[in-house]
Amino acid sequence: MKIRKVLLFNPPVGLYQRGEERCQADIEGSATVSIRPPNNLGYMASVLRLIGITPLIRDYPVEKDKDFITDLKAFNPDMLIMSITTATIEKDLEYFKIAKDVKKDIITVAEGAHFITAPLSSFNKEVYNFMDFAIYGESEGIVDKLVDALNNNLNVSYVKGLIFKENNRWIKTPPSPFIEDLDSLPFPARDLMRNELYINPDTGNPIATIQTSRGCPAKCIYCLTPIVSGSKVRKRSAKNIVDEIEECINKYNIKEFFFRADTFTIDNEWVVSVCKEIIKRDLKISWVANSRVKPLSEDALLWMKKAGCYLVAFGIESGSNRSLKLMKKGATVSDAIRAVNMAKRVGLKTYCFFMLGFPWEKREDIEETIRFSKKIPCDFAEFHIATPYYGTELFEMVKNEGLIDKEIVGYNYFTNPAVGTKYLSRDELIHLRRKALLSFYLRPNYILKTFLSISSEKKFANYLRYGLKLIKNTIFKTR
Repeated sequence: MKIRKVLLFNPPVGLYQRGEERCQADIEGSATVSIRPPNNLGYMASVLRLIGITPLIRDYPVEKDKDFITDLKAFNPDMLIMSITTATIEKDLEYFKIAKDVKKDIITVAEGAHFITAPLSSFNKEVYNFMDFAIYGESEGIVDKLVDALNNNLNVSYVKGLIFKENNRWIKTPPSPFIEDLDSLPFPARDLMRNELYINPDTGNPIATIQTSRGCPAKCIYCLTPIVSGSKVRKRSAKNIVDEIEECINKYNIKEFFFRADTFTIDNEWVVSVCKEIIKRDLKISWVANSRVKPLSEDALLWMKKAGCYLVAFGIESGSNRSLKLMKKGATVSDAIRAVNMAKRVGLKTYCFFMLGFPWEKREDIEETIRFSKKIPCDFAEFHIATPYYGTELFEMVKNEGLIDKEIVGYNYFTNPAVGTKYLSRDELIHLRRKALLSFYLRPNYILKTFLSISSEKKFANYLRYGLKLIKNTIFKTR
């Protein structure tokens, strides 16, 4: 069977951030995380178009008016490509079983960061029998080679970045090299996405994700980035990034953006060049970006502000220097204070991420982080429970400490953590996360300041919606 049509999809298994490697958030369980467009599927769709394949993208948890079986019958694809997460993989793969019941010879392909480090032995459950291939690594550099091999009856074992069954056992081909020239990639196929469904929670307007770079040299023990994207930072050129922004403006009327990078501000000169290109083209856009607290320069933040940036997200993680050192963050509490104050000084909002539940943490360590979150001028905060993903130093640590004796699939870092600490149970961590959120967001001064910052009815409605979600998930939700 020749592959001519491919359905790329997020399965209807709840709202999760998919295709973002290190971030696999359970959006419903979060306080502030919002849904993002499926750029990973968009990149693969664009690459498939280049080799003459007709793609269709579906994000079923978001596109609630679409139905998987209806699309299977109407579009009649020859191949399925599904984005999975570690938290949902076994539920996700049920949709391959459904597909093969509808069309027995359909080829099923799963992709996601999970496949890079998960042991092959974990794929021996029955549900994996409906998966023909898994792609691991940068999928847009692999998927066309897999399709080409299948269409030309070539040996797929020569395609790098694949997992599949041979002689009734799972095998893994060598990894595909990282894509060095990110400018060579076509832009994501946004014409196949429902762009109006991906909303900026701050404004209520459509927002697009722009992948600006990949890779991070930091050595944080919990992070998948060095495994998934490498320790070398691979940057797109300023021209290429802003060309994609202009396409979003002109073709899709999108003027708000999330600049996705493993750390956007690590190269001051490059940041300034991107900002100057936006200003040179006189693009009236607004955008957000993430940043490490170190290195960071006020010059970069000033140029970001001039070019339309209004919020920067910092991975602060802890209010304890001891914890920061043990997690190999490469930054201190003082660095975090300096970074947040610097952003506020140039007029940027701040969104601060914290992590609770490292193996060595006691209740007083977490209380220290909660107090610190309220000490610095964060506009928004989110609290994650540390998750030991396969392949990370954190996974080896919890295993050696005897904190985990099971697989890590099926858990998430907001409402259903995989493990506790040496001193705290999983339920105690969930309680402490709820306490952190409530004590941060229900401060009278915080509520008043936020209320006074609201400049439109739409913004008020969005803040109210997220406030009600916070209350639902922290006060009324029981496990």
